Amino acid sequence: MDRTLIAQSPVLNFRDFIAVDDEVLTTTSQHVAVVFGKRHAHVLGKIRELIADIPDDFNQPNFRPVVYIDAKGESRVSYMLTRDGFALLAMRFTGKKALTFQVAYIKAFNAMAAYIKNQRDGLRYRCMEKELECKDSARRGSIHGRGLNLRKQEKPVLESELAYLLDQAQRPLNLKAPE
Repeated sequence: MDRTLIAQSPVLNFRDFIAVDDEVLTTTSQHVAVVFGKRHAHVLGKIRELIADIPDDFNQPNFRPVVYIDAKGESRVSYMLTRDGFALLAMRFTGKKALTFQVAYIKAFNAMAAYIKNQRDGLRYRCMEKELECKDSARRGSIHGRGLNLRKQEKPVLESELAYLLDQAQRPLNLKAPE
């Protein structure tokens, strides 16, 4: 693979092209068309070719049809693609220009996954910090009566904040590695 080509791949702002749909990273056929410089109808044709050839158990979760309203106010079909769906579709595009955008899209998916992981790690850190606050509050509360009174006031707030953070940190990300 030509290293200059990869080094020159465009940098995509992943938040413009990659979204999180029920904790699954997705993009749309419209975004693919824009980034690859293709007509949306051409991208839809490639997707329809793909879904005709692949089993339903791969097709349905990775290529989900959605309806949108175009600039004329008419209903149109687009597809929501997962990372796997995008990877399979992108393999259909050829040429140096396509390769540069394939690399950029892959980098955008990876950046979004890292962003989500970083958010989760931040929640874990906040959970540990809140646990330490709870323990410190309990320690102060055991020192004397005034501290115990303060502990009674702090405990419900601290424990509810901790429970919320633990709940947020425990939600699975459901990112599937390519097989």
